[in-house]
Amino acid sequence: MRIVITLSVGLLIVLFLIGFGSADRFARMAIFHPWKYTHDLLGETFREVYFQNSKKQKLHGVYFPYQAVNPHDLPVGTILYAHGNGENVYQLLDWAEQMRSDFQCNVFIFDYAGYGKSEGKPTAPGILIDGLAALTYLNQTEKIPTDQIIVYGFSLGGSVAVDLASKHEVKALIVESSFTSLGEMGRKVFPFLPVEYLLWEQLSSIKKIGNVRCPVFISHGRADQTIPFSQGESLFEAANEPKTFFTVPEGWDHHSAPHSEEHHEALRQFVGSL
Repeated sequence: MRIVITLSVGLLIVLFLIGFGSADRFARMAIFHPWKYTHDLLGETFREVYFQNSKKQKLHGVYFPYQAVNPHDLPVGTILYAHGNGENVYQLLDWAEQMRSDFQCNVFIFDYAGYGKSEGKPTAPGILIDGLAALTYLNQTEKIPTDQIIVYGFSLGGSVAVDLASKHEVKALIVESSFTSLGEMGRKVFPFLPVEYLLWEQLSSIKKIGNVRCPVFISHGRADQTIPFSQGESLFEAANEPKTFFTVPEGWDHHSAPHSEEHHEALRQFVGSL
C-alpha cells in the first residue's frame, strides 16, 4: 500500500512538473481547437483586414460596416466579437451579417493567433493579447471610440470580452455560455489533476467582472453540458448593475446552440437600449 501511495504521489509530481514547464502546450491540447484556411472570403458587404498584436503576429479579421438606409443614420455601436475555441471567422460570416442588420451596428469578428488566417499559435495569455489588438484596430484604424464598442464573447471568447471590458471603458459587455475561470473548468473536466497549477493564465472572468462598469448582458442554458449553468450564474452575481441575465429556453439551451427568436430579441432589446 505504501509503495502504491508513493508511486501515485510521484506520478502527480511528475505530471505537475511536466505541466508547469509546458503550460502553453497543455493549454493548446486541452483548450484550443483551431482550424486553418487560406482562401479569400467573398462578399460585397464586408472587408477582410489584417492587424498585428503586441507579439508582431499578423491577425486576420472581417469588418462589417453598418449600412444605413438613411444616410444620416448612425450605428448604435460596434460589436467586437470574440469567438469560442472551435470556431473561426469563416464560420461566422452569416451570423455577423445578421447582427449588423438586426442590431444596426458595425460588426468586427477576428481570429486568435493560430486560427483561420492568423499567424502563430493560440495560448491562454495570447487570446487576451489578441483581443486587445482587435480593440486597438477598431479604435486606431476604423476610428471608433472605445466607448462605442460593445464587446461580445462566446464560451472561451467570454473571457476575452470580460478582460477587455474590465480594463477599458467600453459601451457594453455581452457574455454567452462562458466560464468563471479555466481553473474551475479544469476541476470539472480533469478532477484528478491540479489543472489550475498547470496554466500560466487562468482567464479568471470571475475576478475581473467586478471591475466592469458598463451595462452587462449574460446568457446561459441549463442544459449546457460543456460549461455548467452555475458558472454563468456566478458571473452574473459578481457583475455590477445595470445587468441582465437571460436563461436560454429549453431546447435551445445546449452549448453552441443557435439563438432562439426569444434569445435574439432579448439581445436586440439590450443593444437597442444602450
